[in-house]
Amino acid sequence: MAVVTVSKDRVSLLADFHPELATQCRRFKGRWQDKAVGWTFLADQEHNVRGICRTLYGVDGTPEAWADQCNVHVQVEERDIRAPVWRQFNADIFLGGRHIAGVFGPRQALRTGKGVKFLEGAPCCAREHGAYRLAVPDGAVIEIRKYPRAALAFLSEALRGHGALSVA
Repeated sequence: MAVVTVSKDRVSLLADFHPELATQCRRFKGRWQDKAVGWTFLADQEHNVRGICRTLYGVDGTPEAWADQCNVHVQVEERDIRAPVWRQFNADIFLGGRHIAGVFGPRQALRTGKGVKFLEGAPCCAREHGAYRLAVPDGAVIEIRKYPRAALAFLSEALRGHGALSVA
């Protein structure tokens, strides 16, 4: 979810966690308020804030974009070895603005993102000298629930060389 609210002197962005969100918001002098408000910006930054939403989540930040949702199945086929999506070192796996899989806590327990279910295959985690390598194997099928239809083209582009999607 990434929803932009505009008032006469402020723009606010309430969005799900993404590892690039804080960096992008700080570029435009955004300030974190709290979980209920999210990030706030000066009113003249509305265009840039909507750009952040398009870049990270594939939508323009309007509530209407999040109202029309569907379930999506993703078939994992990692073909682009220069920039792998399904293999991360000391980082969680994000795709199309969604948290797919990650590692939690000092014991490095595997977890899936909210609204994400592995239908076939499963993520795996290997520890290496205090660090970890997280991977989703080729052939895995992932269901992403409540994905905005407005962002399907964004997700399809993110999967180029990494897999295929179908609307469930």
